[in-house]
Amino acid sequence: MNPKQYPVSVWPVNEATANIAFSWLLHLRWGAVFCQAILIFVAYIYLEIAIPIFFVSTIIIFEAVSNLFFTYLHRLKKNIPEWLFGLVMFLDIIFLTVLLYYTGGPMNPFTFLYLVHIVLGAVLMRPHWSWSLTVFTILCYTSFFLVDPEFLGRLPLIIPGGFIGGADIQEACHPAIAEYTQLSDHMKLHLKGMLLAFSITAVFIVFFVGRIQKALEEHQQTLISLDEERARSEKLASLATLSAGAAHEFSTPLSTIAVAAGEMLHQLRDVKSDQGLIDDARLIRDQVKACKNILYQMAADAGEHLGEALEKYAVEYIVQQTLKEFSAEDQARIRVENRVAAMVILVPLRTLVRSLKGLIINGIDASQPASHVFLRCFSDDIYIFFQVEDQGSGMDEETLNRALEPFFSTKEQGRGLGLGLFLAQNVAQQFGGELKISSESLAGTRVTISFALDHIGVTEYISRHRK
Repeated sequence: MNPKQYPVSVWPVNEATANIAFSWLLHLRWGAVFCQAILIFVAYIYLEIAIPIFFVSTIIIFEAVSNLFFTYLHRLKKNIPEWLFGLVMFLDIIFLTVLLYYTGGPMNPFTFLYLVHIVLGAVLMRPHWSWSLTVFTILCYTSFFLVDPEFLGRLPLIIPGGFIGGADIQEACHPAIAEYTQLSDHMKLHLKGMLLAFSITAVFIVFFVGRIQKALEEHQQTLISLDEERARSEKLASLATLSAGAAHEFSTPLSTIAVAAGEMLHQLRDVKSDQGLIDDARLIRDQVKACKNILYQMAADAGEHLGEALEKYAVEYIVQQTLKEFSAEDQARIRVENRVAAMVILVPLRTLVRSLKGLIINGIDASQPASHVFLRCFSDDIYIFFQVEDQGSGMDEETLNRALEPFFSTKEQGRGLGLGLFLAQNVAQQFGGELKISSESLAGTRVTISFALDHIGVTEYISRHRK
């Protein structure tokens, strides 16, 4: 499988997506700067509303300067860290809060702009960041009701006629601030109800957008898995085609050579010819047989079993056939613990033997020459298990995560195609089982392949031996 993919709501999805998200945030901030400047200009010049120009101008200028700095970083194509993105979002909330406070407070109709930042945070940030931004925004909105609105009356304001302050603000300033304390209880309750409605809306947005993002990510991961499966199938199909073609091309000449070698050997024996010639004929016959086995192995590596029939074999016989594939030296290292030797199972013998052989070879290759490799056979009510355990150095996390990938191998080039575990897993899945790997550094590796008893025709065995 590919390395872990992050959902769209997780920062960063990847460098390209992070930069796209930051680019759109910069566009939003430029739009906010221009809109704020236009609104302040209209309110100050045409509506003659008293506004603390110094504070408001400072905020707008700071927004513009910070946006120029962030734009510069973005154009340098630097990787945008998560904390910087979060800092920009929180700064924007603070700036918006100050502007709203000085231009109407809780009665300013533009408090809905908070929701724009909350939606952006829910889409572009990780859950803990988006929830933190939402809580912070709700607290900023709540501050309108906690800070004494008459405090603004003591601030000098600039209007077209000059500076005013104190009692004069009652006539010149926005009535939402100057007359907040004089509002009726119903109106104050209405404003607080707006705060409650805003808080509920913000929570719903973050919650449901997060769930939607998670569902979309799961769907995306499913598509990625399907693409990977399709790629693996195409690779195996290519190998199968190659193997089938090779088998087809070589089958006729090999059969001819086998027949000719057999005739030669028969005639040489009849005329009691030179023993050297008889040995040569026998060698030719054996080499032809070896070539046929190589073709079979090529097809098996490609995921094909050459139409091998299912037949009943005792587990003890399967283990014996597996051990026969090894040299005497390797057999001395293999320790067998067979608790189900008498169990008879319906399987493709050569395929199963080849799978077990591959697991044991992996164990031998991963172990020191003097250490043992264990082959254990046991069962429960549902499965029969073949377990291979070595005493090697184990697998690191990356190798363990990729061990079942086709064509992945840590062995030297030429010592395998990296298909052993993958094909063993396929065999297990065909018979209702699975392949599991457990490994710890310096503690060896244990590979367990299982087969469902009801898939291999031995469900009667367990009940019979328990009576």
